[in-house]
Amino acid sequence: MNVDIAEFNRLAVPGLEALTELLVGGAADHAPAPAERRPFQVGWGFVAALHRQAAAVVTLHSAGLGHEGAPNRRLMVEYVAQLQWLVRDGEAAVDSMNKAHQFKHAKLREVADDRGYEYDAAAANTVRDEVIPSNPANQYSQMNALAKSLGGGLFESYAGETQLSHATLTAAGCFYRESGDTIELSLTPTYGIEGDPMEASPFMAFYLLFFGMIAFNNLMVGSPWTDDLKAIGDAAGLAGAI
Repeated sequence: MNVDIAEFNRLAVPGLEALTELLVGGAADHAPAPAERRPFQVGWGFVAALHRQAAAVVTLHSAGLGHEGAPNRRLMVEYVAQLQWLVRDGEAAVDSMNKAHQFKHAKLREVADDRGYEYDAAAANTVRDEVIPSNPANQYSQMNALAKSLGGGLFESYAGETQLSHATLTAAGCFYRESGDTIELSLTPTYGIEGDPMEASPFMAFYLLFFGMIAFNNLMVGSPWTDDLKAIGDAAGLAGAI
């Protein structure tokens, strides 16, 4: 099947603009009651960060650096997964995130103590001493487990982008080719396949932001973006996504 990447990218531009308009349109007016607000608050932080990562991906692509946008696309996958987790597990997901934060904070404190760094011990003690009960959602604190549990290609996308986001043999291999005794070195990446998959970066930015916003829509009272998201998806070639 032939895919017209240029057309997908063309449709992504007004799609990203329309999604941005939704984000600045008063989500706080649809916040749940204070006692039920934690997933919404964390979700807003994730979707706002997701929007900025989308901007970074498009900017890098425009500068001919789509390959270098892999860490940003990978992070976008993480944010989408976290948003979908909040929708699925709600308060339990937030508790698990807090428990993971507490563990990482303790490790950071160990390093600070070993190096003799100064910090606010009272604030650090507050994090350390908070009692956060374990719950079944804790198993999803690791991205691989979370992405696999959510499905929808998130794990595959995450695993693929990870290969180009770190100093791996896959990443190194994009810059040289061997043929017999001949080696060809390049300062620009090639993938040994027809076409350049990084050319789809603007559409990927739109696609991931779109599905992240679908998730956040479900964290707001009344899911107020539903009709707008449907219209945006239909116009960008994602008919039936919502």
